[in-house]
Amino acid sequence: MVSKKKALWVVFRPENPGSVDAVREKFLVSYQAFRDMPGLFSKVWWCNSEKGEWGAMYIFNSDEDLQEYLHSDRWLNKVPQKYGYKPEIVAVLDLGAILYKNVVVKGENSWLTDPKRDS
Repeated sequence: MVSKKKALWVVFRPENPGSVDAVREKFLVSYQAFRDMPGLFSKVWWCNSEKGEWGAMYIFNSDEDLQEYLHSDRWLNKVPQKYGYKPEIVAVLDLGAILYKNVVVKGENSWLTDPKRDS
């Protein structure tokens, strides 16, 4: 099965990035909104305190879902307003297999075993 999923890698480079804990708090505030976002398979927030950068790796169910997000009010307006600057898109990537340890062990209820979850 070939995955149609797409990844979006973004980075924020704030003038005053703050501590890792402060950045985590910013991420947690938006957790529910992203959890409920249609078309988003998963999102991982990251922080590189040595470089003063932080960002996210989004995995979308399809290129259409990714493009919809990039043209959304959330991406174009809400995110820059919330943080005071717009994140930089590092890359849009095609994905291969996605490994989640509990899915590999159990193998059920994943896009690997349910074709409807890959679309």
